[in-house]
Amino acid sequence: MTRTRMYLILQAMACALLAALLAASAISIYLEGAARKAGHPLEPIYTREIVAEKVVPLAPLFFASIGLTAAGLVLGIKEEEKGSGVLSAPKPLKRPAHPGAIQTVLILVALALIVAGVLNGSAWDLLVKAINICTECIGLG
Repeated sequence: MTRTRMYLILQAMACALLAALLAASAISIYLEGAARKAGHPLEPIYTREIVAEKVVPLAPLFFASIGLTAAGLVLGIKEEEKGSGVLSAPKPLKRPAHPGAIQTVLILVALALIVAGVLNGSAWDLLVKAINICTECIGLG
């Protein structure tokens, strides 16, 4: 295995790990905030301090990932493409077999998330924020 290949694998692993840890942090922030909000309805789910408490420990991994990317750019490391030459024709794009099915699945997922947001009270929060914007910032009412 070449050094370039090892570098690309290391960079991909760091990126995937960072993405997974950030997603886990976001989920834990939401779950803890929702539990806290159940006891105290006026308390916000997200605050700057809560987010900092969960995300700041990931900063070293974030900066290491940025450093790996910068090192790859400086060293000119690229993924090797097999069979590509300067004069080779570009590969045609493959169309999905069932584009209607993909659209249907995405619409169903979107509708499910909208219903979940309405059921957990986010629609009311959104309405209150919209009213506040209209009455405070724009000056209506």
